[in-house]
Amino acid sequence: ADPYAAPDERLVPFVDLALQSVCRALLVEGRDKSHKAALDEMKVTLANDLPKDKARDVSSALAYLRDRVGVPRDLPLASARQLRAHLNAAIESLW
Repeated sequence: ADPYAAPDERLVPFVDLALQSVCRALLVEGRDKSHKAALDEMKVTLANDLPKDKARDVSSALAYLRDRVGVPRDLPLASARQLRAHLNAAIESLW
C-alpha cells in the first residue's frame, strides 16, 4: 500500500455499496441454492444501484482490497479465500 496515495472521496459511497453487497453474499446461510441466490442478488444490486460511469473505479478499489488481504495477518486462509472469491465475483459483474 502506498502511504502517500490519496483516496478519491467521491467514490466512497459507491465502494461502500459494493462492499455491503459483498458482505451480504458472504453472510448468507444455507445450502448452495441460497448462496447462488445471494451472489445473483449481489450482481443485480451492483448492476442496478451503481452508476455505470463509476463501475471501473469501484472495480479497481475492490481489486486493491482483494490484493492486499494478508494471511494470517488479516484473516485465516479459508476466510481470506472466501473474501477474495466474493470480491472477484463483484469485480467480474462490474466489467
